[in-house]
Amino acid sequence: MNTGSLLVNVLSLLTTSWGLYNAAEVKLPASLAQAGHKQFLTNISVGITILTNLTSIFTYFTNGKLEVFSREIAFPVALVLETIVALVYWPLRLFALHLIFHGVADDAHAPLKTSIDLSIHLLPVLYLLADYFAFTDKPFQMPRRNVWFIVMALGLLYNRYLKFLIDPSKGQAYPYPFLNIPEPFQSVVFTVVTTSGWGFYCFYKYVHHETKRGLKLKQA
Repeated sequence: MNTGSLLVNVLSLLTTSWGLYNAAEVKLPASLAQAGHKQFLTNISVGITILTNLTSIFTYFTNGKLEVFSREIAFPVALVLETIVALVYWPLRLFALHLIFHGVADDAHAPLKTSIDLSIHLLPVLYLLADYFAFTDKPFQMPRRNVWFIVMALGLLYNRYLKFLIDPSKGQAYPYPFLNIPEPFQSVVFTVVTTSGWGFYCFYKYVHHETKRGLKLKQA
């Protein structure tokens, strides 16, 4: 890990922590209040990004301690999750607000301030991409097969986690309106999203490898 990566992780830690703190102060509607802010995939992803930032900074100042966990486990998981969050959130945020926020019309203002919105829904993935492509010398080393199992397990765990937290018979709703659909359609959504997460990992690994290989050929 180099100085550029350190700087990116420090900036990410500051802005992402600030965004998460302020987002957690937003009052939720009654249908979401009981499960609280811990039900949102955005907040879970941001938490993993913060963990990545902290362990990366720790790795830098301890000459490589926790490097495998930080750079080969937490980092790729955070990048995949933040990519999913950004690519699902922003199209709905811009064109179908009612599918991402409860009780909000498409022509209304989003409940989050723009600065908070950007700090948890866009900046994390941009910081992670900058760290990966600009300051990381080699692509992720975890085999694609292992990542497929991890991503699928995380998707299943999040699905089970929501079902544990949320009881529709008590007036509770899923954190995102587009998830308030019957089975098997809900499971289909989770499967598509988790599979796309694995695809992003493969894509990032391939692009990083080809980019660095191209740079080496130019320098040769």
